[in-house]
Amino acid sequence: MADDHLDRAVELAARAYDGRTDRQGDPYVAHAIRVMLAMRTDDERAVAILHDVFEWGRISLREFVAAKLPKRIVDAVDAMTKREGESLAEHVERILASELAVAVKRADLVDNALEHRLERLPKQQRERLVAMYRETATLLGEDLDELCGRPVR
Repeated sequence: MADDHLDRAVELAARAYDGRTDRQGDPYVAHAIRVMLAMRTDDERAVAILHDVFEWGRISLREFVAAKLPKRIVDAVDAMTKREGESLAEHVERILASELAVAVKRADLVDNALEHRLERLPKQQRERLVAMYRETATLLGEDLDELCGRPVR
């Protein structure tokens, strides 16, 4: 019997992101879906759809655990979740410990840096976020412009 963890991840994410919006005012789930669609494997897709459930969604640890996702998925989602008071370098260090989290973080950066998303933000917020995305990419050993296939401004 095939593992249905991707189905459970999608259902969990749909509940977690229900009614939530991103910085641009769009349904948050749209970002998670775009990141998921950029992935190649079901494990990557499961992590991608869930990567922000604790930061941007409404979900309890109890609900997350009740989904009975494989440990590799749980560990990658945990690595993707920034802790309060944690520096960006510390967060990326945890991401680098998980191949699944690294793959998803790359796609997350690309989606966050989409021109049509950035241009809808106030200039100061856009500049602050682009600087953070650049630093994150550098800590991952990447160049943001190369990762996105265009200059990110």
